[in-house]
Amino acid sequence: MSEPMTPALKRERRTLDSAVLTSGAEQVIDFVLPLFAGEVLGLSAGETGLLIAASQLVAFVIRPLAGAAVDRADRSIIAALGAVVFAVGCGLYALSTGFSLALIAAVVTGVAGSFLWVAIRSIIGERLHEDSSVFAKLVAAEETGGWLIFVPAIILVSFAGYQWVFAGLGVCYLVAAWELLRTRHRRSSFGDASIAGTELSSVSLRGLGASLRPMLLAVVVTMTAEAAIGLLLILHLQRGFDLGVVEIAYVFLPGAIAMSILPPYLHRLVVRFGRRRMLTLGSIASALFALGLAFAPTPGWIAALWVLSAVAWSLVIPVQQSVIAEAAGSTHLGRGLSLYEAAALAGAFIGSLAAGLLYDAGSWLIACIVCAIVIASGAALIPAAVKRLGVTNHPAPAPATTRTEPEPQPTPHKPDAEVVEGDGEPHSSESKPEKSRRKLLTDFAAHSGLLATAILIAWAIVPGFTIASILGIGHETPNVFGEVRQIFSGNLDIAALAMAGLRIWVIVYIIDLIWTAWKVLERREAE
Repeated sequence: MSEPMTPALKRERRTLDSAVLTSGAEQVIDFVLPLFAGEVLGLSAGETGLLIAASQLVAFVIRPLAGAAVDRADRSIIAALGAVVFAVGCGLYALSTGFSLALIAAVVTGVAGSFLWVAIRSIIGERLHEDSSVFAKLVAAEETGGWLIFVPAIILVSFAGYQWVFAGLGVCYLVAAWELLRTRHRRSSFGDASIAGTELSSVSLRGLGASLRPMLLAVVVTMTAEAAIGLLLILHLQRGFDLGVVEIAYVFLPGAIAMSILPPYLHRLVVRFGRRRMLTLGSIASALFALGLAFAPTPGWIAALWVLSAVAWSLVIPVQQSVIAEAAGSTHLGRGLSLYEAAALAGAFIGSLAAGLLYDAGSWLIACIVCAIVIASGAALIPAAVKRLGVTNHPAPAPATTRTEPEPQPTPHKPDAEVVEGDGEPHSSESKPEKSRRKLLTDFAAHSGLLATAILIAWAIVPGFTIASILGIGHETPNVFGEVRQIFSGNLDIAALAMAGLRIWVIVYIIDLIWTAWKVLERREAE
């Protein structure tokens, strides 16, 4: 059994779990919103662009205010409120029938995201002086959400429609809000709550921005390239290869899985070889990958190259965040990270605009070359920014997690009584043991065997059965709710019943797969 976690570690773990839910939900919104605007709301390309720009602009403007609030108040409460407001925005999207309500939803989510992400990054940054890998863990958690939430949601689009997806995302945000509220505490673990007001008043946001300017400029360049290449890939897959929503998601899935696993492991290379050297290597590698995309002949090759690009981003992004947090200091953590968020948004806006113009120019090769040049410039900009900020080049190694067998403790009375630990929450003295990695994999193998058997039976008895039909691939994929309505209307069709059941089973299986992989990785990290 592992050693009991301290309140600070529990706070970190629950915040990371919340980041999984909120990041995954936000990535789904970013992906489906343009499609929802065109297919359901009937908006023009200009109105769709205005909708997305409104959310980005509001988020950019609100970021500094969010940073000041996060440095003065309980960060967990601010993050939880941001998640709740984001859930409201999802509800507004689900109820939208035209441009006006969708625009209000975009503004609401822009405001909510500002407070939510500045607060989450600040909570994680509280432990940077104890664990230099915390931002690598955060990036991994965000990208885990990129497939833990993203894959079922995208498949659900083909089953039930966009409104149900937005409703489900709202539930994700509410669950995350509850987890964040559980991390709150009376005493500040990031240090100087009693004197924070005095120290903050002595440092203006403009002064902090000036001191962080080299790194903020590098962040703008990096995020410009990341946003541009991501949007270019979506456009190229949709228009160049005529892929649908689910098929495009499958191309991006391997890269998302790589980014959910690699950051903590790549952090060890940063500790060994130094931030500046690894940032240079990451920028050069990412530029080569972007250039290679120009010559990728099939979506499969693009998916493979995107994995290699994800490796580079897994290295670069956590270092950027940790450098900003270290340079800003614990007392100004919220403000420093709000400036980082604003720089990332500015880069995303520039990159999205540039990607559209480059693709309209009609040359996929030129677009990839331009992105590769921008990314390659980071090989000089980012290491130089790290040096100018004066932060350490070789961060301390992440603390090792040990596993020990606890000594038996006497229980003279009330063995089942609840014990209040450091975070103020009651815990049973006899907790249920967690499953081992072997047990998790054994259970999943059994679930896989059951699903495989069901698919073989369906293949044998259902006319016209294909794997693509239950994965939601293809334009002729039936709607599962339509099938269920047909069954309950009295038109009992065994084939329709089997397909509806299998498609629901596949969603459950995908969630099971993702959950099992996540738990297995957690057990491995704890050993």
